Amino acid sequence: MQLENVQALVTGAAGGIGRAICEMLLTGRARMVGMLDRDGPRLEQVHGQLADRHGAERVVALLADVGVEDQVQTATNRFAEVAPGLNLVVNNAGVLIDGAFCSLSFQGLNRFPWDKWNETLRTNLGGAFLVTRAAVELMLRAKEQAKDAGYESRGLIVTVSSVSRVGRSGQAAYSASKGGLISLAMTLAQELAPCRLRSVAIAPGLVDTPMAGRIPESYRRDMIERTALKRMGRPDEVAHAVRFCIENEFFNGRVLELDGGPF
Repeated sequence: MQLENVQALVTGAAGGIGRAICEMLLTGRARMVGMLDRDGPRLEQVHGQLADRHGAERVVALLADVGVEDQVQTATNRFAEVAPGLNLVVNNAGVLIDGAFCSLSFQGLNRFPWDKWNETLRTNLGGAFLVTRAAVELMLRAKEQAKDAGYESRGLIVTVSSVSRVGRSGQAAYSASKGGLISLAMTLAQELAPCRLRSVAIAPGLVDTPMAGRIPESYRRDMIERTALKRMGRPDEVAHAVRFCIENEFFNGRVLELDGGPF
């Protein structure tokens, strides 16, 4: 795949990493980028900035919560109307709700709230499932249309997981959701390969975004100290990893680590 041929749907597009991915795609002359996010004001602001810079005809704002099936279907249908031929999905939307699974304090036993667990899994893992399911339908439809026109259409699903996927103290729900994303991405790679659709995952470490800013400072310092480069990653570095996945057609069914190196 070449960037000039890309018609992409990016979730969590108004956040730090999502915006960087959209910027990378548009700078690389992607034909169309659909920006899907549930934060209306922030989405409107970022969409306006990118539209001014790269052309309103090349970027569309799609307001939706990835964890709500009807909203996802409406958003993907809208994208199909303005940009038939979807061939790239980046599952980037996610929430970070930290907290110990259970702990003892002077008040007694503290347990991680069930509603917070459901919110994390619904958004991070369920959202990727819903978006990918809707997107694959559009991709397969595009393949049939391309076949009738005498050329081949290929597609790619990039899922943004995390180094926390292997389990991290204080992140039971987040780690479980990010581990599930890897399993989903690898399963899709096997199932969709006969259709010439690839599925890969990226596992960033700590990246300098507003979400990372909500992590306690002492915890952030500890994570930085445990990386060889002794710094946080940048959103544009994650975007460059997405570009690698796009342009390397032999990369499939694998996880690209992006954590600054263990120390």
